[in-house]
Formats: sequence, structure tokens, C-alpha cells
Amino acid sequence: MKTERVCSEALRRIWTGPGENTGSDYVLGAHLGKAYAGRAISGAAALVVPVAALPPRAVGRRTEGFELIPHASLRFAYGGREWTAPAAALTCADPELLDAFVVLAADIHGRLPEEPNGDWESILAAVEEWQSLMAPRGRPDADAEVGLWGELWLLASSASPDRLIAGWRGPDGDAADFVLDGRAAEVKTARQRRRHHVSLAQVADPVGTHEAWLVSIWVGIDPIRGLTVPALIDEIMARVDDPGTALRRLIGAGYSPADRLSYEGRFVVLAQPEWYPVVSVPRVRSADPGVTQIRYVVTLDETLAVPEADAATLWAHFVGRDDGDAT
Repeated sequence: MKTERVCSEALRRIWTGPGENTGSDYVLGAHLGKAYAGRAISGAAALVVPVAALPPRAVGRRTEGFELIPHASLRFAYGGREWTAPAAALTCADPELLDAFVVLAADIHGRLPEEPNGDWESILAAVEEWQSLMAPRGRPDADAEVGLWGELWLLASSASPDRLIAGWRGPDGDAADFVLDGRAAEVKTARQRRRHHVSLAQVADPVGTHEAWLVSIWVGIDPIRGLTVPALIDEIMARVDDPGTALRRLIGAGYSPADRLSYEGRFVVLAQPEWYPVVSVPRVRSADPGVTQIRYVVTLDETLAVPEADAATLWAHFVGRDDGDAT
């Protein structure tokens, strides 16, 4: 939603500028209509929301990247006037996670009612939802990092990342990573060309009678030109109209902003992606009764990849443009 994008951009401008230290608990820099953006006395970015009332012994929340603090009576000073009111203050506890905090703050601001004062319980519920989503997950293994990189690279290449995110089924554990307008694409990314781990569900009618392809992406390490997972995410988040939905999908795909520094691989695409009809992908033809979740390694036959013209058409269908050179 463009309104969330506008709110996110306004918050980013406020919180990336120089902070003023006046000795006050919070220095308010802008009135957003339903809340105030400013900085805490520590200099941390803060979203301060006046609330109608606080329940007795209200307890805040703290997690990776942010903290919610209840104030029974907070002194406000803004626009030449001063007043006191109960308030909820959401502060960024880690400057490295400011980008995620901006999305969180914009999402919470968008949920606030139009009434003059917010509701503590609804703010708390929203914070608890994000608290669960943004929990650290630990360092990703090499295969998971490369696999996520490939999907993100496709999203970052899209002319309309919001459109492609809407068709991104990987975070839901579906048999195909992307499904758009009756066509499906399973993205496979590896450092060995045309050699991929697949599951039987991904190649045995993953979307029923609809057309489906396996997209083979060959990548290598380049410490100069290569892009990391967080770099691709930054590019995607800078272009989407609905950052809240985008971040939820990214988290659903296995990424946590709290683990941002754990993604160290700098990858580049080494050749044009190749598109293979899933019917051409080698598969296990039989298994004993009761055997499920079959996963194996395939080496694709390059002669079975679709012709260049058809690959360009498929690229345009999913990515929304024909660059002529996807690398």
C-alpha cells in the first residue's frame, strides 16, 4: 500500500537525520497524525503514541531490535504547546535494525484508530506479532543461504516486486516458489551448474494441470561485485509499496532481520537462468509404500532447457520485463 510506503519514507528521513539531545525523555520531530516520531534521550529512534489509558501495571515488551515502553504520564512538547498524557513509546534498540524498525513502526502506525488516542492493547498485540516474527533464527546453512539468494535475486530483478511477492509461494512451503496467472516456477540456485537438490513434490505435478518450470540459476562468489542476501532485501524493500507485507514474506522464507550479519556470501549470477519444463526433470519413479518427502540430487540435461526465445517470454511473464540480459 502506497500509504505505508509514504509513512515508511517519512520515518526513515526523520530517523536517519541528526538527533538533538535536549535532556528530555523524548524529542518529538514530526506529528504523523496518530503518533509522533522522534528520538529517545539515548538517541534511539522512537515512535510515541498517545493512548487513552493504560491498564494497571502495564508491562512493555523487549526483543531483538526494538522495545515497547508504557508511560502512565508522559510530558509532550511539540508545535509550541505542552501537555501530559499516557503514552506508548516504541524505540529502536539496535541501530543495525533500523530498516526493519521503520517497517514495524509504519505497520503499527497504520493500525492505529482514527481517534485522537491509540489503544494500548492493540499496540501491544501488534508488537507481540512482530516480536514473534523477528526472533533470531541463527546462522543459515550454505545451501539455505544460496537458495534464498536465488529467490530474492528474482524478486529484486522484477519490474513490480509487489506483484511477484503476491505470487511468492515459497514462504508457505508450497511445491512451487512462484505462481502467477496459472504458471509456476520453482527456483533452484547452486554453485555447481545444473546440479540441484529437488523433492518429488516439486517435479511431480507441483501445480496440478497448470504449466510449471524449474528455473536453474548458476551462481559464484565475487567479493567485489557480489551481493549478499541483506543487500538484495534492501533493494526489494526500497521499491515495494507495501513494506509490511514484504517483510512478513521475507521472514516466512526463513530470513530474520536479527540475523542480518550472518549472511556473508556475496554471489553473482554466472549465466542466463535456464528454464526446464518440470516434466523433463529426472525423478524417482517408484518407492515403497509409506515413503514420503523424497528428496534427491539431479543433474539437468541442458538440451532439455527451453529455447532462448521461450526463456525470454517466461522471464517477462514472471519478472515483468525482458532485459535481454538477466545476468
